[in-house]
Amino acid sequence: MNLRHKIGTLGESLAERFLMERGYRLVERNARVGRDELDLIMAHGSMIIAVEVKTTSNGADPFDAVDEDKSYRIHRAVEAYRLHIARIDVIAVTVGGRGATIHWIQSMV
Repeated sequence: MNLRHKIGTLGESLAERFLMERGYRLVERNARVGRDELDLIMAHGSMIIAVEVKTTSNGADPFDAVDEDKSYRIHRAVEAYRLHIARIDVIAVTVGGRGATIHWIQSMV
């Protein structure tokens, strides 16, 4: 596993824990839908939410990685997913020497 993959996996774990601490329940992680992937599928009550997680360690803004092409691929995966997804959120994780910072935008995509 290369460093980029390790950082991404760490970000997904931190995002999952962040949401679980707020009452969300994990439905599926890294859900493959055709050629696409949904990082986290979470439930909050009866609502199913797809969560795109972007992680950086170099000071770049993780939200910049959710461009028009990425947004299209997320929507394509959501439409093909087996459960009805009510919302698409994005969580940006920035990791560094002093820990991690998490920013969550609901219904971003």
